[in-house]
Amino acid sequence: MLKVRGLEVFYGPIRAVRGIDLDIEAGEIIALIGANGAGKTTTVRAIAGLTPYKGSISYDGKTLPPNSAELNLRAGLAMVPEGRGILGRMTVEDNLNMGTYCRKDHAAAARDIAEMFERFPILKERRQSLANLLSGGEQQMLAIARALLSRPRLLLLDEPSLGLAPKTTTAVFELISSLRRDGLTVLLVEQKARQTLKIADRAYLLETGRVVMSGPAQDLANDSLMSQAFLGGATAL
Repeated sequence: MLKVRGLEVFYGPIRAVRGIDLDIEAGEIIALIGANGAGKTTTVRAIAGLTPYKGSISYDGKTLPPNSAELNLRAGLAMVPEGRGILGRMTVEDNLNMGTYCRKDHAAAARDIAEMFERFPILKERRQSLANLLSGGEQQMLAIARALLSRPRLLLLDEPSLGLAPKTTTAVFELISSLRRDGLTVLLVEQKARQTLKIADRAYLLETGRVVMSGPAQDLANDSLMSQAFLGGATAL
């Protein structure tokens, strides 16, 4: 579905991503894990079309040019950014309506919004509330629901557990698993390596802008070096 080759991203003279290769097959949850500054967010922003890059990114066999976020969204790539990116001074319902702006099937879009209210009852309850009055977990649900309303085939999630309480984090990871069961492909950027590897099919470990380890998520979870560096030194899972 998605193929990245030789990805490089620069911030001025600083090379934040240093020649990354990665592949995503339809129906997978692929994890990008690593410490702060490893290049995870920069990588996913390049894939989403939000930042210039060198190298190549292809989706369903077609090259994705840099800085092409709207084209990518229309092609079926949706992103939930780090920090959620909700429109705080708009209502929950208006935020969801914004998720359908690139669609022309207005009747179907309205039905999809109604389905999101059923899937996320708290959003239905708070539909006329300003989005910035929601809790962190509710805002994350809103951000994911809004992204789903574009009917993506590939969902890019950047640090969806950031700032959330443990119970809410668990609910978010359960939601991600359910999206995959529904047929959605997910690229998940996370620092919570242990929980991420439990739900991912494959994973890439990034360090200073490079992929230093990749493979089936279970294999990475059981790797002793990975455990020592990122999973607190205990046997993973």
